[in-house]
Amino acid sequence: MIKTIICRLGSGALFGAFLMLFLTDSLNIAAQSEYSRASLWEDEIAEFKQRDLENPPKEGSILFIGSSSFRGWRSLKDDFSEYKVINRSFGGSHLSDLIYYFDDLILPYKPCQIIVYEGDNDVASGMTPKEYLQDVVTFSRMVEVFLPESELAFVSIKPSPAREKWIEEYQEANNLVREFCISKPNMKFIDVSQLMIDREGKIKEEYFMSDMLHMKTLGYQLWKKVILPYLSEKGKN
Repeated sequence: MIKTIICRLGSGALFGAFLMLFLTDSLNIAAQSEYSRASLWEDEIAEFKQRDLENPPKEGSILFIGSSSFRGWRSLKDDFSEYKVINRSFGGSHLSDLIYYFDDLILPYKPCQIIVYEGDNDVASGMTPKEYLQDVVTFSRMVEVFLPESELAFVSIKPSPAREKWIEEYQEANNLVREFCISKPNMKFIDVSQLMIDREGKIKEEYFMSDMLHMKTLGYQLWKKVILPYLSEKGKN
C-alpha cells in the first residue's frame, strides 16, 4: 500500500497525500515518479517473505532493521536470547528504503519494538544530516500511525575508519536524531558511537574487520552491552 503510493505520486502530490494521511505538518520521503532504488532489494525482500512463510515469526517481537551493521550481526539471537528478536536488515540500505518497504518489512511483524540502524550509507551517499533527520521524522510518524503500540529506537551512526571523512556529519546527524528522540515519549536514542572512539578522539580499529567499515565480533559484543538495557520488556520470551 505505502510503496504503491510512492511509485504513483510525484514528490509534491506525495507530500500532500501523506500530510492528509498522517495528519502531520512535515514529510520528506526520497520519492520520485518511480522509486529508483526499489529494484536493488527485490530479491532480498522476496527472500524475507519466503522465510516468513516457512517459519512464521512471533508477533510482538523486537524487530532489528537497517543496513549491513545489523545484517552482519550473526549472533544477534544468541546475544539477546531472553528476547524474541527478528532481524530483517539488508546491506547497503538507506532509511528511505525502510520507508518504501514499510508494509513489507515492518507492518507484518507487529513488533513491540523496532530498533533501527541507518544513516551510515545515507550520509556517505551525499545526504545532509538535516535531510537524514527528515527521513527519521517520516519513519517515526509512520510507526506512530500504523503501529501506535510499538516502541521505536534509533541506534547512532557508528564512526568507522573507512568513512572517517564523514565523522563530523555523522556526529551532527546523531545529535539531531538524539534531540528528536528525546522529544518523543515512545522513542529512544541508543548511542554506540562514543564508546568506539578513544580519549584522543581516534576511532578504535580493533572493532572492525579488514575493510575498516564492517564490524567483527568484538564490535558486536560492545553493541550488545549498550543496546541491551534499551530493549522492551514486552519482547521477552
